[in-house]
Amino acid sequence: MEFFIRHKSIVVFVLFFLFCIISLSVHTSPLTLSLEGMGRAFITPFQKGYNGAQQNVRKLWAGFTELGDVRDQLRLTREKLQHYEAVAEEVSEIKKENDRLRKLLDMQKRVTNDSIAAIIISKDPDNWFRTIVVNRGSSDGVRINMPVIAYVGEEKAVAGKVVEVRGSVSVIEPIISTGMKLGVMLQESRFPGLLSGYAANSNFAIIDYINKSAAIKLGDVVVTSGQGGIFPQGMLVGKVIKSFVSESSPYQRAIVAPIVNYNQIEEVFIIKKEPDKELMEVMGKVEP
Repeated sequence: MEFFIRHKSIVVFVLFFLFCIISLSVHTSPLTLSLEGMGRAFITPFQKGYNGAQQNVRKLWAGFTELGDVRDQLRLTREKLQHYEAVAEEVSEIKKENDRLRKLLDMQKRVTNDSIAAIIISKDPDNWFRTIVVNRGSSDGVRINMPVIAYVGEEKAVAGKVVEVRGSVSVIEPIISTGMKLGVMLQESRFPGLLSGYAANSNFAIIDYINKSAAIKLGDVVVTSGQGGIFPQGMLVGKVIKSFVSESSPYQRAIVAPIVNYNQIEEVFIIKKEPDKELMEVMGKVEP
């Protein structure tokens, strides 16, 4: 015992040396190698699974990134498509407007009387006052009581007359207005009458004061008589859809469907014809 105490450092060195040799022999033994292999065999699947999951997460993240890029590209494409659709619609409207103006110019050439082409910019929405506003006024030569016509296909028909004029716009009273008074006649039999609007909210007109001896047929064409000093004679007005007579009255009446469809017309022609002022004064339609 005393020997170990005296030579403590030598003893410690020897013991450490022996421990190293034993440890080395243990680590290189088949049993240790077998245990290490088993550990690796146990850990390897988990390690592979972890590595695979990590790769899948990376791929998934890359997919999300690509999906975001695709979504942005889709949004930009949709915005461009909407822009192109708006441009195409605008071009289509411009083309339609050009076609309308070209058609209006062609129509004006066919009007034998000196006329002013006008585009309708407003209509009475409830059809009560029966007025139409156009984009031509006193600065264009429009005057009150000038006759107004419109084209329906190839037919030229009476639309109304000018009742109010301002600098750049005018108000037109159509023939279906109850305040309208228009001298007309049956084209075939030449019997005259006085046409006005049938009712405040109707699309028809009515002829009063037709002689009882007139043979009125459905479909009879009605034209202007030239009486009244505003409209020239022979202008197309409409067609008879019904006639009736009262035993107590010496006259017949006839309901007329105008040629002009006031719900569809977009342009009219104002005929530059000054009314006969002397005749208008006699009839009490203008101030002397």
